[in-house]
Amino acid sequence: MRTALSLLSFLAVSVLILAPMAMADGYSQPQDYQPPAYRKPADGLAAGYYGESCPDMEGIVQRAVKKAFAADYTIAAGLIRLFFHDFAVGGCDASILIDAPGSEKYAAASKTLRGFELIEAIKTELEAKCPKTVSCADILTAATRDASREVGVSYWPLVYGRKDGRQSRKEAADKYVPMGRESVTDLVAFFESMGLNVRDLVVLSGAHTIGKASCAAVKPRLCKSKPETLDGKYGDFLRRKCRRGDAEHERVELDGVTPTAFDNGYYKNLERRMGLLETDQKMLHDSRTRSFVQEMAREPEEFKRQFAESMRCLGNVQVLTGSEGEVRSKCSAVNY
Repeated sequence: MRTALSLLSFLAVSVLILAPMAMADGYSQPQDYQPPAYRKPADGLAAGYYGESCPDMEGIVQRAVKKAFAADYTIAAGLIRLFFHDFAVGGCDASILIDAPGSEKYAAASKTLRGFELIEAIKTELEAKCPKTVSCADILTAATRDASREVGVSYWPLVYGRKDGRQSRKEAADKYVPMGRESVTDLVAFFESMGLNVRDLVVLSGAHTIGKASCAAVKPRLCKSKPETLDGKYGDFLRRKCRRGDAEHERVELDGVTPTAFDNGYYKNLERRMGLLETDQKMLHDSRTRSFVQEMAREPEEFKRQFAESMRCLGNVQVLTGSEGEVRSKCSAVNY
């Protein structure tokens, strides 16, 4: 894992209109797919990276995700969150997947993460078909894209070639992963340090349109919020919900209006003063983020398109390539 933070370079190029096509491995793009404006990925990544060494890589991942989603639709929110936590600590190197004492997986910030078993199952299948070839970082990236598609997010193309990191420290996760109590200034600084921008911050926060948060994460909102930033009836509901039981395990829907739909309801809730997390609601009142919140509240399809674009950029942050990392035999353990 890298400790230094670096900025991605952004390069606008002409958008090519691609005819509907099916990839050689049987993984199909949606018929109406048109690629968005391109941002230059990290050096060493390529769309056809597994074209010869593991041509059915994307198909294997897609089928496993579809099966998991059919059994439990909440796996989509779980994978998106798992992917973000991996990104937050030194970039997308699958360090979050390492299961060892003192690793990121055992940080306080990681307590409610899900999806580890699915990624390991996909890795096992890929090892049987293409031994020592496909990295866990690439598997997590592809699985998150496919899970996002299952809930209605626009398709985004991926480049591959990420290598797996060998370091994973819970202290780093607790230091860098946003926990819902940061200021907008803190979040903007964090995203910019990782090569992303304010628009990416607002758009990726829209992932809170699905999933749940613990009452422990909600309590700062209930204690500090002023009446003009918290709807009275919603505040009363949250106080009743979180009054009893274990605050760490009692869960509340992040989007209380359309909790199972990946839509722009998250932004509409902010306009109604019904953002669950304190940091989310603050984005409506900060001059740097307000206009993006309002835009996403008005434009549901633009939100889905932009979410895909921001996720694509997130997946290229501070990746390891070439000899910088390894291809783990198991996602839960480094090679020895």
